[in-house]
Amino acid sequence: MLAGIGAPAALAIAERQGETLRARFAARRDNQADAARLREQAGRITDAEALLRDRRTLQLVLESFQLESEIDKRVTLRRVLTEDPSDPASLANRLADPRWRAFANAFAERRSLDVAPAALAATPAADIRKLERNRIAGLDFLQVQALTAEQLAALSPAQVAAISTDAIGGMDAADVAALTAEQIGALAPAQVRALFLWQVAAIEPADIGALGTAQLRALTREQVGALTPAQLGAMSTEQVAAFTGAQAGVLDDAQLGALSAEKRALLRAAPFLPDEEPAGARRLPLGDAALVDRIVEAAMTNRFEKAMGEASPGLREALYFRRMAGQVTSIAQLMSDRALLTVARGALGLPASFAMLPFEQQRDTLARRLDVAKLQDPREVARMAQRYVAQLQQAGAANPVLSLFGGGAEGLPALAARRVSLSL
Repeated sequence: MLAGIGAPAALAIAERQGETLRARFAARRDNQADAARLREQAGRITDAEALLRDRRTLQLVLESFQLESEIDKRVTLRRVLTEDPSDPASLANRLADPRWRAFANAFAERRSLDVAPAALAATPAADIRKLERNRIAGLDFLQVQALTAEQLAALSPAQVAAISTDAIGGMDAADVAALTAEQIGALAPAQVRALFLWQVAAIEPADIGALGTAQLRALTREQVGALTPAQLGAMSTEQVAAFTGAQAGVLDDAQLGALSAEKRALLRAAPFLPDEEPAGARRLPLGDAALVDRIVEAAMTNRFEKAMGEASPGLREALYFRRMAGQVTSIAQLMSDRALLTVARGALGLPASFAMLPFEQQRDTLARRLDVAKLQDPREVARMAQRYVAQLQQAGAANPVLSLFGGGAEGLPALAARRVSLSL
């Protein structure tokens, strides 16, 4: 893409027309096919081992974290996928490359949200809806308790299903009543059993029809006894038939009076089954549609930047710098990302031998030469990216062999015209 015009000019075009070029690239038939396949396979990836066996799906997932070159490191991938990223001793936290931590966090079962309950309650409902499922799963009792009815109503059914059984009791009666039928229907049996009696009674009769057999049988006898006549009266014949004999035995006259004769007959014939602890919701690695969307978008961005870099050396790193530099808040963070460090070094005019210096000397030099706070300024980031590709082009023009391989503006035809010797 944009071949033959030099990296500085290509970067300028990418800055002006980046969204159009990226959309056109993502619309390519091969990219669309890969994205469609990932969405199709997502529900079939039941655990980390299934993901590791599906090489095409794994390839796209790793591309979204720019880890595609690590696809054959199965032992490393397995450990990062299965270890708790909140554990300082986990492999992801011991690896210097921050991409591994991002990968581990995306697939973690739970990630705590370091936000005070009061601050969480003040967060716009639209922002709460943007939280990843593992962030929702990481909310504690007090955080769930702080969520408003508006915030809870804004959650997707998948997010509601991610609330832990330890935290779901934090919802008050108004919160439960505000849940939609789709959200109620998404509750795992273990979540239903974790509800307090007054929470069970707070479910709107119009929404209780969303509960299925497994959810209804997860109710304890005490929870069944807390059901209101209005709730029981709103249940379908299939729902009433789901009750066990032990559950049916706790219903009082007021509750039974809300049922038709047919439904009461079903309760009298209800089977007595052993009371088993319901299993929690099974979390599929790619079961979160929002995560799949982010993977597709990030993978296409990575592919786009890689394609740009193949046409103009240095352009991939420059585009990555433009996109990611604003997230850097310290020299140590900059140095942990090899691509960001490479662009910063080039933009600052530091020689390639700089990478051979001891870590402390590199850190101190960068601290003197670069004000990290300026990376929050998109204009400063753009200037650094332009300086980086400009110095690459200058270095390529000064080195005929580098120019031959795309590092400069001349290339093979110009070298041949000047009769430059390629013998080494």
